[in-house]
Amino acid sequence: MEWTLDKNGINIQINSEKKILYPENGNETFFYIEENSTWFNQRNDLILNLIKKHPFKGDFLDIGGGNGFQAKQLKKSNIAEKIILCEPGYQGCLNAKKNNVEFIYNGTFQNFPFDDFNIKAIGLFDVIEHIEDDSKFLNELYQLLPIGTKVFITVPALKNLWSEIDPLSGHCRRYNKKELKRLNSEINFKIIDSGYYFDFYILPLFILRVIPYLIGIRNGWDKIITKEKKNHNKKIGFIGKLIEKLHKKRLNKVAQGKKIKIGTSMFFILEKVF
Repeated sequence: MEWTLDKNGINIQINSEKKILYPENGNETFFYIEENSTWFNQRNDLILNLIKKHPFKGDFLDIGGGNGFQAKQLKKSNIAEKIILCEPGYQGCLNAKKNNVEFIYNGTFQNFPFDDFNIKAIGLFDVIEHIEDDSKFLNELYQLLPIGTKVFITVPALKNLWSEIDPLSGHCRRYNKKELKRLNSEINFKIIDSGYYFDFYILPLFILRVIPYLIGIRNGWDKIITKEKKNHNKKIGFIGKLIEKLHKKRLNKVAQGKKIKIGTSMFFILEKVF
């Protein structure tokens, strides 16, 4: 597959057909939420924590990285030689330029020019829940990577937390230990680490999202996003301090290899070992 650099400095996949289960205006919407979002910044902390726990030497490819918010943070942390974004949504690529991401490819990983980089780690941050056949997706990725490559994954967790925002966001599923076991039996990668995170958000998520969904309240995308902007704003005062304290304690547990029993998100880390 050929690539061309367009006028905005984005590498475009020529004659590509990209089918993704993600809202058309999703990247633009979250571009104005991410920077001031407690949750997105805490997810950044978790991801960096996991990468430090499972280090690598080489380049990092963020697949489906949206607006490049995570790529920008990883670049600041100097955890890789190069940080590359591969994002099928063009608006996300434009926003990634605003986030000062240097290497941006507007396309799918199946046609990414792996030979042009020294890819040793992959990021799939809240991506594979949008994929109808997640195991096929991961096995296709497996075929393109050298032995020793690590894949860092985060996903939404717990089926009981399914609400209106899941189908509207293009989610095919939420994950749990059973889903992880199923995935482990279907992929060629070895799972070297896994766990839950964000246990302190279970109750707020259940109250704000699940209960309205269960009693039949449907708000639609616009109203949901208005609420999400409010909910994602960094909390101040007692609540903000409590959340940050809980977050730091959980990060320490993850770094020490201790398990969090349940949470609104899961992470798992894969490695190509043969």
